[in-house]
Amino acid sequence: QDNRSPGSLPGTKTQMTIRSKTYKGDGFNELRFEDATGKEELYMHAQKDMTTEVLHDRTTTVNNNHTETVVVGQVVNVGTKKEGGHDQKITVANDQKTTVVNNQITEITEGNKKTDIDKGDQEITLHEGKQTIKVKKVISVSSEEKIEFICGESSITLLENGEITISGKIIKNAAKDEYHVNTKKLSADGSEEQVLTGGMLKLNP
Repeated sequence: QDNRSPGSLPGTKTQMTIRSKTYKGDGFNELRFEDATGKEELYMHAQKDMTTEVLHDRTTTVNNNHTETVVVGQVVNVGTKKEGGHDQKITVANDQKTTVVNNQITEITEGNKKTDIDKGDQEITLHEGKQTIKVKKVISVSSEEKIEFICGESSITLLENGEITISGKIIKNAAKDEYHVNTKKLSADGSEEQVLTGGMLKLNP
């Protein structure tokens, strides 16, 4: 009587169910086959844990949508050694969206990280907070057209023809020991006032 077929007839006449009752408890494990036309379903219920072991390959094909919900945590391990053959590849035919409510951390123990966009734009938006970039060696920024640095009313623009424009209400250049300017032609234009100060001023020494 405790292991009788679940459900009641005739409502479950299209179902075949294998159910085992928890020993000295109220739970159960169940494998159910629904064969009603248009409602065919394979249902599996584990009262507590579920372990699947595959000694070789595993292939899962879903011809429509796939929804997976993990209430607590999820761990995915790919390979146990660094040698080849333990890679992970994800291919998305259309869009991909990842939503993280709290923190997201990407750690690369050894190797490179590369983002390759064949055609399109890249945009990073921080609605609140700051961004910090730290490297031990070299930072290289390259553009075939233009590079702009903009902060409020201040900007630095670099063009492909070699022109560099620094714009702002007040521009300050400070060198602790020496400041050198080397060019074929130098122009200084102060529409209201020009002030040169120093311990010693030498012209054409």
